[in-house]
Formats: sequence, structure tokens, C-alpha cells
Amino acid sequence: MDPKVKALQTELSKIFPEGRVLYQFANELHKFRIERNGPPHCHWLYVKRTYIDDLTEQEIIQSLGRWQIPNAFHQSVQSRWIYLSERGVRDVDEHFGRGT
Repeated sequence: MDPKVKALQTELSKIFPEGRVLYQFANELHKFRIERNGPPHCHWLYVKRTYIDDLTEQEIIQSLGRWQIPNAFHQSVQSRWIYLSERGVRDVDEHFGRGT
């Protein structure tokens, strides 16, 4: 696993210590599934491949806070899907990134 991706996974695990963070790469997206204990839901963070490639490890980690991604997940009472790219963040749905 790319060191920058591993650092992002580690940071997400620190932010969500009550759950677990799973990783996969498909369709040019780094996909992080955040499974939380408690209500039966999980969150997905999709990160564009070039976003990881173009930034430093520190910039990637800092962007979580800058875009308030942890808050968005913590405050959501339902599953949530967020896409992070050079253009910022946006909500997507469960079909995003699956390819057709």
C-alpha cells in the first residue's frame, strides 16, 4: 500500500477509534469504508487517485480537517458517502465509483 494511503487510513482509524477502517482501490479511487460500532451504518470516503499522487502526506491529512470530513461523518445519523478531489469535497451516493 502506498505510504500516503496508509497514513490516511491510520489517521481515519484515529478519528474513528470505535470502529474500523477498510481500504480498497478500484476505478481510480482510493476507497475507505468506515464501519462504526453503534447504529448499523458505515461511511465511505472516496479519494481521487491524483489527489493522493499530487499532495504530500501532511497535506492529505490536513485536508480532512480543512474540508471538515470527520465532522460530516460524526454528525451523520445515516450512512454517508463523500468524494474528495482537487476540487474539494462533495456528497455522492452508494453508486458512485462503481463503474458501469
